[in-house]
Amino acid sequence: MSHNPYAPPQARVVTRATVSDDASAIRREGNTVVLVPDAELPPRCVRCNADAAEPIKERTLYWHTPWLYVLILLSPLIYLIVALIARKSVKLHPGLCAGHLVLRRNVILGSWIAALAGIALIVTGIGQSSGAASLAGIVLMLAGIIVGMVKGRIVYATHIDERRIEIKGCSEPFLASLPRRR
Repeated sequence: MSHNPYAPPQARVVTRATVSDDASAIRREGNTVVLVPDAELPPRCVRCNADAAEPIKERTLYWHTPWLYVLILLSPLIYLIVALIARKSVKLHPGLCAGHLVLRRNVILGSWIAALAGIALIVTGIGQSSGAASLAGIVLMLAGIIVGMVKGRIVYATHIDERRIEIKGCSEPFLASLPRRR
């Protein structure tokens, strides 16, 4: 009787990320962090290099070759299907300190509010036959979506293969704490 069906669901989190003793498992190359596939990021904030707030959530990063973007010219639907098939993924635990967690949450919340306000403005503009209000709503909605996608992400993958993972989005203090490429 080891499984309790009434227990609340458990999130996949790490209380303290394990850092490999091998210095070549994680290193800095310019403004890129390079890891071997089984390595973990240090349990520090990737924005300010302070201790990360625990628990650190697991994030899945995706990457596909940039050549696939040419398919958008042919058809966005074909690009989407091929990109979903060809993408590679990796699971990492990028840490954020308490201050940057709050900042990220507020950016995402503000982006949602802007997108929903944009939708409301579009509906109001259509109901009142106001093209300017509808256009402003479209701009506000798109701005909310784009800001949420860009500012809400923690790190992003620039290359994933069987031997190495390259990620960007880490700040200079975090990068300075990593060994450089030999």
